[in-house]
Amino acid sequence: MTYSFEAVRWLMLTAIGIYAWFVGRQSASGAELLELRTRITTLEAQMAQVPSQQQLHELVATVERMRGSIEAVGARIEPLAHSVNRVEDYLLHKK
Repeated sequence: MTYSFEAVRWLMLTAIGIYAWFVGRQSASGAELLELRTRITTLEAQMAQVPSQQQLHELVATVERMRGSIEAVGARIEPLAHSVNRVEDYLLHKK
């Protein structure tokens, strides 16, 4: 009877040891946790610098307004450029 209790005790101790070794191997160490926390903190700081969706929509609207203004200025300059070309041709060929 003592022999079987001793064997069961060694089997249980061995099973607990193997389980502890397996769990300890899979758990993250303190250094890994510190590294992950540092990476997450850095990522959060970088994401705080990213503009929001509303700010991006405002930027797109502003760029579209500027594009319209530039096209309007271009349309006004085009006839002026034709006039300058005509004056240049006149000056080059008549004098």
